[in-house]
Amino acid sequence: MRRLSRWAPSTRRARGVGTAPAVLEGSMIGDLEGPVAVVDECGRVQTCDRGWSFEWGVGIGDRWRVAHVDPGARRHRIDDAPVYETRLRVPTGDVVHRVAVANDGVSRVLVIEFENMSSDAVAVALVGRAHGVELQATRDAVTLGGQVWIQPERRAGGAVAVSGAQDPWAKIRRDPPTAAVSARGDEVAAGLVMALPHRQTVKFGVVIEGTALSRPPNPAEIASGWRAVTAEALTIDVADADLGVAWRRILGDLVVQAGSDDPRSAAEAVPILDIAGLDREADRARAVVVSSAESGLLTGSAAVAALRALASRELRIGRDSGLNELADVLAAGASDSLDRDTANQLARALEAGPPRVAADAERLAASVDPNVVYQPSTLAATAADRVLGTLIDDSRPDHIDLLPEIPPEWFSRPIDVRGFGTLWGRMSFSVRWHGHRPALLWERAGSHDNVELCCGGIDPSWSSVERQGETLLAEPDWAPHA
Repeated sequence: MRRLSRWAPSTRRARGVGTAPAVLEGSMIGDLEGPVAVVDECGRVQTCDRGWSFEWGVGIGDRWRVAHVDPGARRHRIDDAPVYETRLRVPTGDVVHRVAVANDGVSRVLVIEFENMSSDAVAVALVGRAHGVELQATRDAVTLGGQVWIQPERRAGGAVAVSGAQDPWAKIRRDPPTAAVSARGDEVAAGLVMALPHRQTVKFGVVIEGTALSRPPNPAEIASGWRAVTAEALTIDVADADLGVAWRRILGDLVVQAGSDDPRSAAEAVPILDIAGLDREADRARAVVVSSAESGLLTGSAAVAALRALASRELRIGRDSGLNELADVLAAGASDSLDRDTANQLARALEAGPPRVAADAERLAASVDPNVVYQPSTLAATAADRVLGTLIDDSRPDHIDLLPEIPPEWFSRPIDVRGFGTLWGRMSFSVRWHGHRPALLWERAGSHDNVELCCGGIDPSWSSVERQGETLLAEPDWAPHA
């Protein structure tokens, strides 16, 4: 698996020269090999190693609007995938900037697309910034260190290149030249300017690894590919539409996170992907975790996250994860960061293994400080915990609590959860209301028998050990009354 540090272009960046670029705050984009860049609210893009950044603007008549400088930029996702579009208002409509990551198995490319949805012809410009390199810009491409960096779909109308404190947008406003230009220094920037008629689109490819793609997909096609990746995953349909949307977005973010070369970040994605039924994606992250654990690199909370990642495969998927061989070194590395819930999962995952290992895990679980609580560090994993914790609590042995804390706003509204991978089998359930009384339908798959189901947030008096069934629950005590 290729890693961020091996990106061919970024390794040519001179280190230790100039000032470190500011970290751009935004949302992650990437592919199945991991994160590539962040996109901010204005559509600016910065690679994860902060080596490169990209900004854009729109020319209308003799005036240029730069998206991160002028007001009016609005960013949102495309189809809840890690693909973004940003709209910039111009006098007769919007010009849209879209960005995604394409990967053909050989090359990784940022695909940046512009669409003119206004009723006037405009010009668009894409500017890339780098550090400690030489940039050369022609109407056909921008090269970095002699290799193609920014490749336009068709020949640009002009090109600019500047170094130091020079402003590339000042040159763009002054009508950029058509001849080749170059810049070299600690801080350099180059841009291409393209005419964009009404209702037309144009794409730029930024080479992250490998070479430029001859026919890169557009961001909408890439978003469609993300839908295919998550098509069979856990689905959540509840009264809170924002929760369902949040879950779909979290899924894509976690699939990207699973390819991270940060073992803690990768490990945090694993249990959630297992819960979602995306164990193939989880296994990609587990490979990073195992490699780091075997090298003795994981300590503290990273070791705890690794234990949870490996135990999840044993408990939720029913397959070997290598936990038997790595439990000792990870538990030692976790030290005082180990929490009771993780230790209990470890003990359950190892109880069918060698007797000595199982006994050690049980003793460890009994000795852990109950006041220590595991908290994920990444935004996606934290958000996933909030969403999933509303639906199911499987932390107690042989026990699944459906809807442990149901929001009052869900009263009288349908609830459907399909394919939730608990520690005690894969769970699906629905709630339909008959007046003030909810009907619960459920089905649990898996090898565990005598698992008790309850529905504490609605009817604490009900429980069942049946694998499937339906029942009419009591009216919840929080039900509204006229």
